[in-house]
Amino acid sequence: VFGRQGELNLEPGYHPASRTYYWSNGLDVPPVSEKPSQKDIERACNLIVYELLGDFPFTSDTELSHAVALLLGPFVREMVTGPTPLHMIEAPSPGTGKSLLADVLTIPSTGRPAATMTEGRDEDEWRKRITASLIAAPTFLMIDNVRRKLDSAALSAALTSTSWQDRILGRSELTKLPVRCIWMATANNPALTTEMARRTVRIRLDAKVARPWQRNNFRHKDIRSWAQGNREALVWAALTLIQAWVADGMPPGDYVLGQYESWAQVIGGI
Repeated sequence: VFGRQGELNLEPGYHPASRTYYWSNGLDVPPVSEKPSQKDIERACNLIVYELLGDFPFTSDTELSHAVALLLGPFVREMVTGPTPLHMIEAPSPGTGKSLLADVLTIPSTGRPAATMTEGRDEDEWRKRITASLIAAPTFLMIDNVRRKLDSAALSAALTSTSWQDRILGRSELTKLPVRCIWMATANNPALTTEMARRTVRIRLDAKVARPWQRNNFRHKDIRSWAQGNREALVWAALTLIQAWVADGMPPGDYVLGQYESWAQVIGGI
């Protein structure tokens, strides 16, 4: 991962700039050039955009860009000084590939699909579930298969905060937790309040067929296994795209998203 000033660590051990300890556990990431060439950048784009994401039916390039942003998020989280928005992976019908997309976007950084939680039935349950999830300090926090209208004061607060305070269940004691996760959700044609919509970036899929789960002729028959088997190359690709931006002086992105200015500048810049 990158430190706050763009320092990239690929050596096992503690890295003060990113405040992380790197235990390789057999992961052998290819060397990342300090100034990636155009050929390096094109290869990195090909691995992520075409090999990994090429079979997903994104409705526009915007949706694809948001998917790439989700994949890159953990590698640059230390460079984002504020909160990050909710990445809503949505589709018009089941079987389009929402959960599959969520899995393959989280595998490069963590080596496994994201742990999931379900939506709360009321504010009290939302609060308890958010607290229980944040205690585990997750890289990703995914709300799977949202069915009700997404309208939660607790979730809205968590999405715009850098720390979360709540009472520990069963004890008269408060705990304060850092909010450093990348937020995700999946849903079929979700309904969101205005407060939630402005905290959300959309990743919409639409296969435009009646039974999307019956599609075939994919580039990779089992994209999860392909992502696991090519994880080192995918990590290299993500780091190369970010390093190219760092080597260019880290110009900020042009777009502004209220309350997520730092995230928009970093991700938009890359």
